Amino acid sequence: MVTIKDEVAGFVHDDQGLIELLQRAGARNAERCLDDPHWIEWRGGWPHRYEGV
Repeated sequence: MVTIKDEVAGFVHDDQGLIELLQRAGARNAERCLDDPHWIEWRGGWPHRYEGV
C-alpha cells in the first residue's frame, strides 16, 4: 500500500508501478525519488521488495 500525505494513494507490486503512481500524483523525476528518504519511507520490509503481507 502506498500513502501520500497520510492518504492511501494505491497499491503497487513493483518499482515501475510505484513510479507511475508517483507521476500521477505530480512527482517530477519519480524514478529518482525511490532511493531518496526525503520522498520515500519504506515500511515493513526492504526497499524495492513488494511481498504480500
